[in-house]
Amino acid sequence: MSKSFSVNFIGDPAPLFERARKAASDNGAQITGDTNKGSFSGRGVEGSYTVSGNTVNITVDKKPMIIPWSLVESQLKQFFQ
Repeated sequence: MSKSFSVNFIGDPAPLFERARKAASDNGAQITGDTNKGSFSGRGVEGSYTVSGNTVNITVDKKPMIIPWSLVESQLKQFFQ
């Protein structure tokens, strides 16, 4: 089962994605792609993202069963804010 959600941001997406890649790396995950679309994985969580205007649309395709969706969503939102 996958789940999608969105994160709004202000300004240029390039610095946002640099911060997101660093935060992901610091937390044992990775983000690949650019300021238009890409994917992420780490600690059993896998998914993708697309950017539309000032919104990052995130889809989580895989997560460990014991981790609640609310935790996955909050952690990913932190990467993209």
